[in-house]
Amino acid sequence: MSKISSTFFLYFTQKRFVNTVSTPTLPLASVSTIEFLRNSCGLPSQSPSSARRNLQFDQKTSQKYEAIIGFLKSYGFENPQIANLVSRGPWILGSRVSTNLKPKFEFLEEIGVVGPSLRKLILSSPWILARSLDSQLKPSFCFLKELLESDEQVTAAICRSSWLLTSNFKGNMRSNIDLLVSEGVPSRGIATLIVTQPRTIMRKVDRMIQAVKMVKELGVEPKDCKFVYALRVRVSLNDSAWKKKINVLKSLGWSEKEIFTAFKKDPNYLACSVEKMRDVADFCFNTANLDPETVIFYPKLFIGALDNRLRPRYRVLEILKAKNLLKNKKIAWMLVIEEKRFVKTCILKHLDEIPNLMDVYRGNVAAETRSV
Repeated sequence: MSKISSTFFLYFTQKRFVNTVSTPTLPLASVSTIEFLRNSCGLPSQSPSSARRNLQFDQKTSQKYEAIIGFLKSYGFENPQIANLVSRGPWILGSRVSTNLKPKFEFLEEIGVVGPSLRKLILSSPWILARSLDSQLKPSFCFLKELLESDEQVTAAICRSSWLLTSNFKGNMRSNIDLLVSEGVPSRGIATLIVTQPRTIMRKVDRMIQAVKMVKELGVEPKDCKFVYALRVRVSLNDSAWKKKINVLKSLGWSEKEIFTAFKKDPNYLACSVEKMRDVADFCFNTANLDPETVIFYPKLFIGALDNRLRPRYRVLEILKAKNLLKNKKIAWMLVIEEKRFVKTCILKHLDEIPNLMDVYRGNVAAETRSV
């Protein structure tokens, strides 16, 4: 790309002032951000309305915009990414590289957000560049570091949700953490919640209070390692969505006691969509021939991917049963064990008798056997 000052600037100033006598009182050339990005970074014709804000354009501002684009490129941003970033936050072109952008990029690198992760974070949340480094970004990082065990965990949480860095940590986040501490949730549990599901800790305080109360009423104690997972699931669902899932499970033959016993065992199963619950139940009852009591005893069945986990495993188990190689009759257990263990126990162990078993598992060949 040729320099902005030698092509783009010249084009617009000539277009604006052709056949016009030069005078100190002439107004500055005014160009929309979208037009600037189309010419400098190849922005597509479809663009956000925020990119239509006008830019003042003269030799001085041209050099400033060129410096900003050059700075972003020095960090590996490509033209389409720069166009996307600036079209969403045109104010970035008004920033100073030396006193605004550079210190923030260096801070993010210092805390471990580098390379592709840095670009991804900035692109997902340009507003990080609008926040004060000393009064917002650094204090937020220090606050998170007090709660988490390492810089790596803080970085992981920030990359998962930039809100942790840009929001008012003295508001909902602080109040929710104080609530969990007062309820007896171990610091490790709170750290897990922040790293794996940071949005949960940002919820409104009254919603968090209600969710904590309901999870405790379901029999999951705050000191239980599963409490934070149960809390995440409950706080993510409004009352209507929660009741709908409970009613779907009831329609499949389970009592509330069974449903909530399974919830205590593995809260994440109630995070599944209603559609997936029905699909998994259909597979378990009509394909794998499992009874309702067995299915609810293994709530992880609802978590595993139906087409990429449950069905392929069942194909393998069908073959093993047909060859009289299936000694363990607990089909449900073998459908939910970790991948490495399943492959070792049910596939690698039997490759001498069934050489194409791995191909069957991967879906490369069809399994022609009778049902388990």
